[in-house]
Formats: sequence, structure tokens, C-alpha cells
Amino acid sequence: MNAQLTESSVSTGHGSVLPPLNQMTRFAILPFVLGSSAILGLSSAQAATSSVEQVTIYQGLASVTSALPVTGSGEQTVVFSCLSPYMDKESLSVQATGSVNVGEVSIEELTGEQAAQCQYQGDAKVQTQQNTLANINAELEAARLAKAYLQNLTKATQVNTDSTIANNARDIETQASSINQRILEIQQRQARAQDALNQLMAGSATSTFNKVTQVSVRTASRSPSSVKLHYQVQGAGWEPAYQARLNTNSDQLSITASAIIAQQTGENWTNVPVTLSTANPNQRATGRLPHVPRLSLYEENQNVEYAIPMSDNTPVVVSAREGYSDDSRAPNMAPLPNFTVSSQNKNGIIEYRLPQRVTIPSGGRRVRTVIGEQSGSSKLWVRSTPSVETAAYWYASAPFLTPEWVDGSLQLYRDDNYVGQSRYNYQMLKEQGIGFGRDSNMLVKELTNEDKQGEKGVLNRTQTLTTTKAYQFTNQHNRSVRLQVLGSEPISRDDSLKVAVTHTPPVTERDWNNNQGMVAWEFDLPSKQSQVIRSISQISYPANKLLTGN
Repeated sequence: MNAQLTESSVSTGHGSVLPPLNQMTRFAILPFVLGSSAILGLSSAQAATSSVEQVTIYQGLASVTSALPVTGSGEQTVVFSCLSPYMDKESLSVQATGSVNVGEVSIEELTGEQAAQCQYQGDAKVQTQQNTLANINAELEAARLAKAYLQNLTKATQVNTDSTIANNARDIETQASSINQRILEIQQRQARAQDALNQLMAGSATSTFNKVTQVSVRTASRSPSSVKLHYQVQGAGWEPAYQARLNTNSDQLSITASAIIAQQTGENWTNVPVTLSTANPNQRATGRLPHVPRLSLYEENQNVEYAIPMSDNTPVVVSAREGYSDDSRAPNMAPLPNFTVSSQNKNGIIEYRLPQRVTIPSGGRRVRTVIGEQSGSSKLWVRSTPSVETAAYWYASAPFLTPEWVDGSLQLYRDDNYVGQSRYNYQMLKEQGIGFGRDSNMLVKELTNEDKQGEKGVLNRTQTLTTTKAYQFTNQHNRSVRLQVLGSEPISRDDSLKVAVTHTPPVTERDWNNNQGMVAWEFDLPSKQSQVIRSISQISYPANKLLTGN
């Protein structure tokens, strides 16, 4: 972001006159002229440029701090240009360092040519290609100047009858052919460079907004200092993404946390320090007041509808721990850059500070960076819920999971194979483990699934419903596997409804994970062995009533 739009000018040596040369040196200088672009001199004048001191990215917006130097002394106006058209103007604030008095601040939107000049500002690839094309143009102009010099020399030889010049006519033709060939080659390079530049500009991630914001700050100072501009801008955000990799042979599990950053603010953030915050400014900032019931009586047959207040399910915001790096290196070598992300917990708001400056162009290009990694030994088992699906799935515990990691997508790899995608949620994964896809070597077969209805009693007749379910599990692995089977028991909500359940073998845990009615069996199933699990439930209730349930 520039205080003023940068202007550059190119001065050439077209007006210079070559000194007279003797006939022996005229040809000796031609290779030097053809291979040099020193004939052209490049000079530029650039206004003071603002620098982005900090970008903090939230969900949906970013907070930006830019600085601009105040040179000299006295009263002057500094201009922050090429700012986002989506700037939140109410959030703008100005801070001066040192003994600087700040006056009025004006904000205006620029359109047309002024906005177009900001379009590719900060796009490194475009600027590099523009410099390459400028060098080729300078080389082409030098070659053409050498050709014009040779043409003038040829005209002189046609008039001069000196035998020495006449004998060098063939040399002139050779030099002319070489010049023409070189000009042709340079023109071809020029065309390719121009095409490459056009493609970069057409496919550049730099946004092509037709307007920009400009902020002017009136200042007064007695010595050089700086002015900082703080503002919020819409169109930026980041989201966490995780990769979990499980090795079933070594029982090792590693989880890598990454941040995916993108922005479409209309500003190009080039080589800027970035902080990612788990705070979500789009959420409610204040809590709700309790609902006060106001009761009254109505006629017995009158329909009454009560409004139930909606609950405010505010998601829990957490973050990732610090990563680690290996600083081992050969002696006498410079240390490698350390990309370890530091994190800080500020009363539930986690900030990730990226150690390196990054470039995030506007336009939605996704930038990914690792913000944490956890690894360690895991407990493995195979889980099946046969009443829902006659299949079994690999699961792994992760004792090193941290509640500071934000909910996000979780890619799953088992033994270096991608097996699917899940959701990273600390509470759920801590309680249930991490699923790693279907286990085709654990066969699940339904043996019995039947219901029997009956009555008993003479005076107080009672209805009975008996349900029998049986499943067989066969381990086709070449090793013993820890098997977990989940089932359920009916729950009575009426005193006159009685439930009796028998499990064979007995269950390992009732109310599994504090889920009422869920039961679990856990046991080691040897290789090539089978195990049958059977459950019989009997429900008794008065014959004059109907049984309902979900």
C-alpha cells in the first residue's frame, strides 16, 4: 500500500553521437554493442510506501495495521492508498508514534484509472515478469541501435572508394546478417515474455476491483516519525484442517493441524506478519436474559400453546498447541528457518502467531500452513454395531488430544492409505475414539433377529414381547484383535412396563459413555476364531394398553 502511486521513468541514450572511428575499430566494437544493454539508463522516483505491520485474521474479517513514515518536520498530509473497498470505515483509527500531532482524517473511494494502478501492486510474479520484459526491450533497442549504426557505416563505404573499406564489404554483410538474426531472436523472446505476462495478469490472484479506498491523515511534527492506521476489513478468514495417520503395526498415531487461509479483501498482503485468532466476531457478544414464565388459567378444552425459548448453543472455541522443529544441521552451516507456530491462550481465545512473513494475495487463493502436530502411541480396537450395520471399523484412541484444537475437517490415513474424512471434535473423539475405516477382515453375520408376542395371566392379563438377537464375529486377521461390540437395552418410562434383558456373554459396560441404554462388550478375539453374542429382552405390560416407543 503506497502513500502515493509509484511512478517510474526510463531515460535512453538515443541522442548521443558515436565518435568517429577508424576503419579498423568500427567492426571491433560491434560484438560489444550487440551484447550490451548499458546504452539504456534506468532511473526511478518512488514515494513513501506504507508497510503492513500486522494482520490478524478472524472468521470472515481481518484486522490490519499499516504504518507510513512521516519525513521532515512541520505540517503535512500522509496518504494511505490502494486500501480495500470493503474497509469497515467505522473501525478506522489512527495512532502516531513520537511527537506527532494528528489532525483530521479523510476517507474517499477512488475508481477508474486510479484503482487500476493498484490492481497488480504487490504481485511478485507479475512484477518479475514485467522486469524481464523490460530487460528484453532494452536488449532489443540496443540491437536496433547497432543495426542503424551499421547501416550508416555501409552508406559511407558506398561513397568512399578507399580500397581498404571496399575489401571489408563482406565483413559488413556478415555483421549485418548477425545483427538481423539476433534481432529476430530477441523479438521472439519478447513475444514469449509478453504472452507470459498477459497470462499472469489474466490469471493473477490479485482482485480486479474497480474501486479502492484512500485515507489521508493530516499531521504536524518536528522530527521524522510514523503514523499507524488500524482498520477492519471484510472478506478474510481461516479454517483448521487436520490429518490423522495411523500405523496399525506399530500402534503409532500422529495428527497434524493446519490452517487454511484465504482472503478477498481487495488488498494484496505481501510479505506480512500474520496472526490467526479463534475469536469469532460474528457470534453473539452478549448473553441472553432468562425467560420469565407468565401463567394464567384457561378452560379445560381450550388449546394452549406454550412458546419454548430457543437455546443459544454457542460453540466452544479452542486452538492448537505449539509445533516442534529439529535444529540438527551440519557444522559451519547457517541455521534453517524455524517455522514453528507459537500459540497463546487469552482466556479462551487462542492466537497462533506465524513465525515467518507470508504473502496472501487477494482473490481467494488458499494458503496452507502447519500450526501444530501431536503424535504418540495409541490403543487400537475394532468396533461393530451389528444391529445397525453388519460391519466392523478400525478405531484408535488418542490420549494426547488437546481441547485447544478448533473443530474442523479431519482426513484419515490408515497404513499410508487414505480411508476417508471425518470431523475433528475433541469431546466426541475423546469419548468414542477416532474411526479409521472399515475392517474387511472382521466378518459380522446376523444369526437371529426375531420377535415373539404373547399373553399370560387370567385376571390381570399381561402382554409380553420377547426379542432375540444373535450375531457372530469372525477374526480373519493373522493376529489377535481387540473387538468392541455395541448394543442396546429397552428403557421403561412407565411403572407398569417391565423390562428384563439377558446377554450372553455378559456385557462389559452398561450405559456406555454415559448413554443410557447402550451396552458394550469388549474382548480379545484370537486369529481365525469366532465369537457369538446373544441378547434376549422380554417386555411385559398390561394387555389393555398399547406399546409405543422410538
